[in-house]
Amino acid sequence: MKLRIIVVIIFIIFSNLIRSQYYTSGEDPASLKWNSIETENFKLVFPKEYTNKAQQLAKIFERVYLYANKSLDHTPNKICVLIHPETTYSNGFVTWAPKRIELFPTPNQDIYSQDWLQQLALHEFRHVVQIDKLNKGFVKILSFILGEQAVGGVLGLYMPMWFLEGDAVVTETALSNSGRGRSPWFEQKIRAQLLEQELYSYDKAYFGSYKNYIPNYYEMGYLLVAGARVRYGTDIWSNKFYDLSSNTLVTRPFLSESKLRNSINKDHLYYEIFSDLHKDWLSQDSLTQKSQIRTITSRNKEYVSFKFPALMEDGNILSEISGPGEIDRFVKVDSIGNYSTVFIPGKRNEEPFSYSNNIICWTEFVSDKRWSNRGWSVIKCYDLNESKEYTITQKSRYFSPSLNSKGNLIAAVKVNTQNEYCLSILNREKGEEIDSFKYNKASFYMTPSWSPNNDKIVCVSLSDRGKKIVCYNILTKEWTDITSETFDDISLPKWKDEHTIIFTAGYSGTEEIYSVNIETRLIKQITQSRFGSTGAIFNSKNKEYIFSCYTSDGFQLSKSRSEESLSIPYKFIENNSIRLDEKISEQEQEVINYDGIDTIADYNVKKYSKLNHLFNIHSWAPVNINVNDESVSSGLSVMSQNLLGTAITSFGYNFDSQKSRERYHLNFQYRGLYPVFEFDMKFGDERVADGIYTFNQDTVYVSDNPKQNQTKLEVGVNVPLNLTSNKFYRYVQPSLNINYYKISGYNTLGIPVSYQNNKFVQTGNLSSFQKEDISYTTLEYSIYLHNLLKKSERDVNYRWGQVLEVNFQSTPFDGINIGKLLGLRNRLYFPGLLKYHSIKIDNEFQYKWKGEEYNYSSQSTYHNYYRFGNYFSFARGYYNYSNDELYSLKTNYMFPLWNPDISISKILYLKRVTSNIFFDYSSSKLNYYPEDTGQKVVLKNDYKSIGIELLSEVHVFRFLFPFNIGYRYSRLLDLNSNGHELLMGINISGFSIGGGKE
Repeated sequence: MKLRIIVVIIFIIFSNLIRSQYYTSGEDPASLKWNSIETENFKLVFPKEYTNKAQQLAKIFERVYLYANKSLDHTPNKICVLIHPETTYSNGFVTWAPKRIELFPTPNQDIYSQDWLQQLALHEFRHVVQIDKLNKGFVKILSFILGEQAVGGVLGLYMPMWFLEGDAVVTETALSNSGRGRSPWFEQKIRAQLLEQELYSYDKAYFGSYKNYIPNYYEMGYLLVAGARVRYGTDIWSNKFYDLSSNTLVTRPFLSESKLRNSINKDHLYYEIFSDLHKDWLSQDSLTQKSQIRTITSRNKEYVSFKFPALMEDGNILSEISGPGEIDRFVKVDSIGNYSTVFIPGKRNEEPFSYSNNIICWTEFVSDKRWSNRGWSVIKCYDLNESKEYTITQKSRYFSPSLNSKGNLIAAVKVNTQNEYCLSILNREKGEEIDSFKYNKASFYMTPSWSPNNDKIVCVSLSDRGKKIVCYNILTKEWTDITSETFDDISLPKWKDEHTIIFTAGYSGTEEIYSVNIETRLIKQITQSRFGSTGAIFNSKNKEYIFSCYTSDGFQLSKSRSEESLSIPYKFIENNSIRLDEKISEQEQEVINYDGIDTIADYNVKKYSKLNHLFNIHSWAPVNINVNDESVSSGLSVMSQNLLGTAITSFGYNFDSQKSRERYHLNFQYRGLYPVFEFDMKFGDERVADGIYTFNQDTVYVSDNPKQNQTKLEVGVNVPLNLTSNKFYRYVQPSLNINYYKISGYNTLGIPVSYQNNKFVQTGNLSSFQKEDISYTTLEYSIYLHNLLKKSERDVNYRWGQVLEVNFQSTPFDGINIGKLLGLRNRLYFPGLLKYHSIKIDNEFQYKWKGEEYNYSSQSTYHNYYRFGNYFSFARGYYNYSNDELYSLKTNYMFPLWNPDISISKILYLKRVTSNIFFDYSSSKLNYYPEDTGQKVVLKNDYKSIGIELLSEVHVFRFLFPFNIGYRYSRLLDLNSNGHELLMGINISGFSIGGGKE
């Protein structure tokens, strides 16, 4: 038990060290004025302009609080909610150091049939219940030792993400009329995997694979958590949480060796639930009569999906391709399934693009250059005739644009920063908004589409009562309901002809294609596939539907002739699915009722002062953590981060006598202004070794290991600029740093000596000697730039890109002159010979100007000058020798070697092995000044090494975060020797749980 406790504490501290700072989503614009609302259980902080929606959201959270904690039998403590309405990113997350909820409230175009703010509040609050329930027993004791990081650390160490997200999805489903668990597409991928391929091992299903496509842990978790609740009862997870937060946590990881009621451990539970699901899905499959569907594209075992087909004038199909080994892009597909790239867009939402008259139209994320939490969704077009891209709107918030048949008008959904929605019509050539209109005040609009005659627009409308298809007549300016409201997930309406709409819905238990007559309102089922079909268009020339049909190898472009369609009226549609959603809903007393929220009196709104909330001490530790140098020693540390994520502070006191130079350490970053400011202070002392030293003109032997004080102050300012454009990640950061160093307080006893007849002879009595205080100030200028082509999940590195780094340091102020340093780095990425391979070439050059001379010892036979340390390193395998000029060429050929997906009991899961073959060359020059002549002598040396690095990505003891463990062999060609190194790291970018969207 004691060993387990030590492991837990070390992991928490180590993981926080690796992160270098606690998780922050970025910064909001400095110009924003902030308000706050405080309710009984929440404190909401938001921009002033969002006050009206914040009132509504506060009431939603309080209503959710009454329901979402019951099945875990826990009422959590009060928590802060930070809202970021300035971005077009849609999501939410919960993190615990410091603990808060963060929301990105702009809805996206593929949400299910529930109001987006209700989705966010319900899902994220369930995470709060999960995490807060852990904070008792052993974890509570650990919290006194480590602060808020204790809960987050234990969570990351013991609680599988499939449970955290699966339980949240179960909650959003069971406590609402909608939720992902009610949407057939949510179980689609695992169902196809089980029926067409196999049930993978638990580790592979949880941690993923580079060899096979693995559905995410939201989908896996929902089925596991819901299945266990159906099998063992609603309170099964509440009981398990009780075990976790008691002292048994230190001896039994979550569902590892501890038993459920039926003596089923985690692995057995996984196999049992999914074996039963496999049988149920086989039954569903046998009971469901399929329609005639022909595949256009060929299946690819690497998992490739084709979505949102559009018919081109030449009869080819335009589609968007994606997959774990693909860069998302638009492709042209011919009649036999061959495809070629048309254009690679930038970062996009999961929403359809539009095509008309040789023009592709879509929206793209554009981030603010400085503020991470401000961004836009702009409309872009690509003209196939001109092979040219156009940006239609600037700093806009449009979604799901649709071109009319002439290609001159665009219909798009518009969302402002106050969550107000409308449909807009824009002129494509000028980007001007011609008109905008609303169906009703509360409705959100999704995926509009023009009628063939360009006089109507159809779209999905979402309100508190679910989704429906509605139509806007541009000539009469009237809205018409095409379908009645439903909590079934309907999406992607398109015009078959002037009288018929085709759309995607889940009425039959799988996502399929349906039609509805706009006059009679009669709905008919068109397709019935094995796993689901979506996004249909109609080819009137060939009288066939074209759509994306799901397989275990991804969505394939498929078609079905009109005369072969099912045409089953809605009332005769059969749903043979297993309906886990109904079973877990029966376990709850009722769904959350949001009626009457608008009539509740508004909360008091207060101004939120950035200055008054600059510091928020959230964690501490009985060790000294230096977040900049990524080191740990005995001592104490305290961490602070304000709610807005703009002020990050760490303080450390070091007990370790071997690292006494940094007895005290203080670091403060402020990121709330356009430039980022950082202050870093280190103070301590250092023991000086015994030996011969020179004090003024006296040579002295010192043997009492005296100490000298060390002070280092750094003040820096930088401007991080995100210039990402289209398919390239672009970033620029200029920086300026002033560094002050002082060595003082050197006072020692020593014996005067002189060097006679090849030995030192005492020339005086033991006396007190002092060294003059030494101080110097350096000025550092630097700029960093990169231009990197986006890469797929399976690429080992970037396959095209450039990096440039320039650094200049000098000592222009009073004090010791330690010279100057110029450092230049150029990094180039190229594609390798095969897919996923990458070539990386580094060119590094540094040049040093010597500073003033100093006396090192009377034995020295050469003049000694102050110099800066090395900015770049030598060829791999060699030490960093002293130099005045250094050039290094480092070439790397990186490629995936093996994707084994091997589990060794519960100890290790080996996911991937990558290899890097390298050749390094360094050439250095050192200027040497002999005492006898004083003339400069240049010592030139070359260093060459070749070798190989093997790096494995592994999950150890089922930790969520992968370790990178490897080995480097270097052949040092100039020394005719071999070098061996162990490589190790861990990938933790900040532990948070989210969100409302996958």
